[in-house]
Parts: sequence; C-alpha cells; structure tokens
Amino acid sequence: MGRMDNSVATIAVDQAASLRRLVGGPGGRAVALTGGSRTGVTSLALNLASALAAQDRRVLLLDEDDSRHNAVHRLQLRQRFAFEHVAGRDVRLDELLLAAPGFELMPLKLSLAQAGHLPPGRAEQLADEYDSLIARIDWVLVDARPVVEGSAPGLALAADDVVVVITPSGESITDAYASIKRLHTEFGRRQFWVLANRVRTLETAMALFQRVKEVAGRYLDVRLKLVGFVPEDEQLARADQLGQPVAQAFPQAEAVEAFTQLASVMQHWPRRAHSADRANLLYRALDVSRRLASLR
Repeated sequence: MGRMDNSVATIAVDQAASLRRLVGGPGGRAVALTGGSRTGVTSLALNLASALAAQDRRVLLLDEDDSRHNAVHRLQLRQRFAFEHVAGRDVRLDELLLAAPGFELMPLKLSLAQAGHLPPGRAEQLADEYDSLIARIDWVLVDARPVVEGSAPGLALAADDVVVVITPSGESITDAYASIKRLHTEFGRRQFWVLANRVRTLETAMALFQRVKEVAGRYLDVRLKLVGFVPEDEQLARADQLGQPVAQAFPQAEAVEAFTQLASVMQHWPRRAHSADRANLLYRALDVSRRLASLR
C-alpha cells in the first residue's frame, strides 16, 4: 500500500471513529474470562463465542494466551501476525483477525514493554482502529491470561465485565479468590460474575460459588453473582481435541445446552455506560499497561 493509500485509510478510520463517538461511543461489550490454570477458560471462551454467534450475535474473541494450548491452536488456525507487528506499524490491527467457526478471533497479547514504548499518539491511533473494528461487533470475549500476583493483569483489567471461572478443585477456588482480590485491591474492580465449570448439578455450582462469595465477602468490598455452570462433558473434551466448538462437533451434547443458556442470560445483563470518548477495551488496556510500565 502506498503513502497516499495509507493517508486515505487513516482519514477514513478517524472519520468513522468520530462519528461513532457522536452517536454513542464504541460498541462491542467486552467480557473477560479468567481463572486459575486447568479451569478450562479457553474452552469456555471459544464455546461461548460459538453459542452467542448461534443466537445471531456478532462476536470477536480476543486470545491473550500465546501458549500452544490457546484458542488459535485449538481451532487449528494459522496466525501470521502478533500485536508487536501492529504496535510497530507493520500491519493494521484488523490484519490480526482470523476466521473461526461462526465468529472472529484475534490474538492480542499486550506486554508492559510494548505499551511503555509506544510513540506519542500511537495508543490513540490504535483506539480508533479498534473502534472501527468493533463497530460491527456485539460481544467481545477475552480469553484472558490468569491474574496472578506479580504479573500484569492485561485485558481482564480493561474489560467491561470479568467472569471468574471456578471448578470443584480446591486450587481453583484459591485462584479465584486471589484473582478477585488483586483486581479489587490493586485496580478497584468491585463487581464480578462467577462461572462454575465441570460440575454435575446446579446445587454443586451454588455450593462452590458460596465458598468463594463467603471468603470474598469477609475481606473485600465486592459483589459476586453466579452466572451459570457448565457440566463435566466428555463430548466437550472430545470437541476440544478435534479443534471444533462442541455445538459443531456434537450438537446434542449436554454442554451445548449449557452454553446456549449462558449466552441467553448474557443478553439480559445490564448495560454499563462508558465514561469517556476513548474508553474502549484496547485503549484502557494500553493506558493502564503504560502506567504500570512507568512504575517499574
């Protein structure tokens, strides 16, 4: 693309972003799913994206995990670029997009080093590119990296909603509380959704949720709500191995109904107002990462 083409594209992005701010700001409600290791966050994120898409919602899944077990690899997609190429102006943000079954997927792992070394005005440019990208998106799901002590919390910090995943494992309960505590005490988040994974009944899910809620309520000023549960399902695990959403591989699986119900419940979540023109997910994440980088 020549210099004139780049200029025209930049003007178009700026005009589109300005118009969207005039009529109500960026779209695409951002929901981050996070939890401890081995809680099934990646499987939940990609299957929930599939369930929302099946309900005629336009979905973007942001994959913050760069390991061999992330959503990109599970769906057997080929990733050509990473965010470092976008930050360095080698490619546009939308060139990170990958086509997944029924939705779009974007690998997007930010680092403090990248955010801290962005040239002046680059974060604002990326925010405008993100606005253009999500103008046609209803839901942005984030397969967020674990919020562990000593690491940058990444996109979970900037999302509109955070869903903390728990399982019957005692370790997952400990990790869930640690995640909630850190996001609350260090970054001021007060409301969290909780999703129980790999449980057989609603009663089991409620019992696990009460354990987290009681501990959090004892020490933190937070509000927790159980959003639902996903059952232990061998067909869900098999679909993961096949690199497909469970609804595509095994439409009659028990987990499919759970994801369908969860997607329906999410449609009725109260909408939160954005407080600033550029309060989209990417700008908030870059801004906070930049601030954290300056403290190191």
